[in-house]
Amino acid sequence: MKSKNWQGWVQVKWKPGTPDTAWKSWTKNPSVKGVWSTQGNWDCTIWIDVSTQDQFEEFVWKNIRNNKWVENTESFWAKQWWGATKAA
Repeated sequence: MKSKNWQGWVQVKWKPGTPDTAWKSWTKNPSVKGVWSTQGNWDCTIWIDVSTQDQFEEFVWKNIRNNKWVENTESFWAKQWWGATKAA
């Protein structure tokens, strides 16, 4: 079954000296479906599941960008209108 919600992904660049636990507050939020460490220009990716695009933007600004260790973010969201609902 397709999700009725909007899915969003946020790339995060941490400030120098960020502790390994800087992201742990996000684990308590039911909108966060996962956090991955990444390589390249970004340090981690956060998967967010919310009802509207406005909720996504609000979450990014209030919960991620507001984290004192976050230097920069890049985000995008999508809503599945059609497609496979489970892996083959």
